[in-house]
Amino acid sequence: MKEMNRREFLTLSGAAVVALSLAGCGGPSSPPSPPSPPASESKEMALFKAINEVWYEVNREVITHPDLKICKSLVYCQEAADLAKFTASPFENNEPEVDEEDYRKWSLPDDVFHEYQRRESEMIEGIREKYGNGSYRGTAGVSNYTHDGLQLKQLYPRNPSEVREFVRSLVGRGLASPHPEQWMIGLYCPTIKGKTYTVAVMVNFAPI
Repeated sequence: MKEMNRREFLTLSGAAVVALSLAGCGGPSSPPSPPSPPASESKEMALFKAINEVWYEVNREVITHPDLKICKSLVYCQEAADLAKFTASPFENNEPEVDEEDYRKWSLPDDVFHEYQRRESEMIEGIREKYGNGSYRGTAGVSNYTHDGLQLKQLYPRNPSEVREFVRSLVGRGLASPHPEQWMIGLYCPTIKGKTYTVAVMVNFAPI
């Protein structure tokens, strides 16, 4: 590197000094890799949070009896989420028999449908064994009672108004009891041919 006297060095701009210094030590080292961005929140967790934001309020709108206790918020139940995912599996793994803009219907062979029902019943029984005989309270967002008429009924709520409507459909006349209860939910939200649906399983754990 060319030698300079003191006067020449002091007249250099700050940027030039930095450049010369780097040249003298072989250039800058590679910058550290930026941290990986956090994984995006799943559709299910985003919806679960949105449901809990209005859960108590929507129940309070339909329950007026002062002695009934309303569960303040839902707890996420993995067993219920597993059941919701399994319930939606025929729709993800098979082409719809009818595929129109606002109407889709699936059909399964009899033997496949009976095996599907058997496994669904086993999973429901597993929930009852863990949380109590009356704990499983139903699966929303799907019609799967016959082999030739399976349907996904609930589109994924996209805004606060749709979330409230979905919660109203879950609570019906209100979910409350004279004794403390803990309501739980499991969600699965598959995207099929450009549309995202919601399957919800409700569980009531009420230790007495």
